[in-house]
Amino acid sequence: MRCVMVSIICMTLVLTQGGCRSVYRFRCTSHPPGAVVLVEQEVVGQTDCTVKIPRKSHAIRDHKIEMLFSLPDGRERTHVVDLRGLKPSNPFAETVSAPFIVLGAGLMLLAGGSDDEDTSSDADHEKDSDRRMGLLGFGTLGVGAGVFHLLGGDADSLSGYPVYIDFREPTEPVENEETRVQ
Repeated sequence: MRCVMVSIICMTLVLTQGGCRSVYRFRCTSHPPGAVVLVEQEVVGQTDCTVKIPRKSHAIRDHKIEMLFSLPDGRERTHVVDLRGLKPSNPFAETVSAPFIVLGAGLMLLAGGSDDEDTSSDADHEKDSDRRMGLLGFGTLGVGAGVFHLLGGDADSLSGYPVYIDFREPTEPVENEETRVQ
């Protein structure tokens, strides 16, 4: 039985570390909101949105991804994201660790329930039970965080990297040496 468990864990680690399921996440916002986001001429969202690009996507060229933001009135802006230094997230790590994290947080919340001033032995027993539940919750939360880390999860990439496009025109004309009046 132990050999089977070790084999499963090793296979899981190999598959997740290989990056076959890794994605780059981007939090795309714009002013005004409602811009359509396209990658390789394919609509991937509308601002405000999260865009996921697989790590092995053919749209990634020279460690860069190009996104086109388009408003209904025809205005467009292109944004190129340099992926060097950005770590893709690992959905498998998130999926496997999520139940531990949710259960741990729930147990900790349940443990923090009552602070009655009752001095009876039942109250002492209940406080001990709450402490144990809190510790169990804390431990379960730690297991979830450990699993997430071991499977290649990255907390920075969970929320997505910000991409902001501003379609507003400058309010004042930009002067350069040739247009400046003296």
